[in-house]
Amino acid sequence: MTVTLDRVTSILTEPFVRTGVYSSPEQALKHIFLDYIQRQITWAKVELRRYEQKHGKTFEEWTQALSGKAAIAEEDEWMEWEATQDMLAGWQQIKTEIEQRV
Repeated sequence: MTVTLDRVTSILTEPFVRTGVYSSPEQALKHIFLDYIQRQITWAKVELRRYEQKHGKTFEEWTQALSGKAAIAEEDEWMEWEATQDMLAGWQQIKTEIEQRV
């Protein structure tokens, strides 16, 4: 039995629309997706603050402090910090695109 995306969407959003929580399946999906995206953004921001508090520096300041003398563990943490910044930027871009389109 093959279930189409339209059918799955209908199954998942129908209770929200039927009970009046949302006026349409599109609004239900938009809100659910934006809520998830916002939680990812919040997580990334918390992680970035944790890095800044741990090192007492911004990412840029810590990058300069490590330049040419970072230990392997510091390089690993630098890469995690940078990846978290990239994830935040990605989630923010996705959020903006969804808000503008639907």
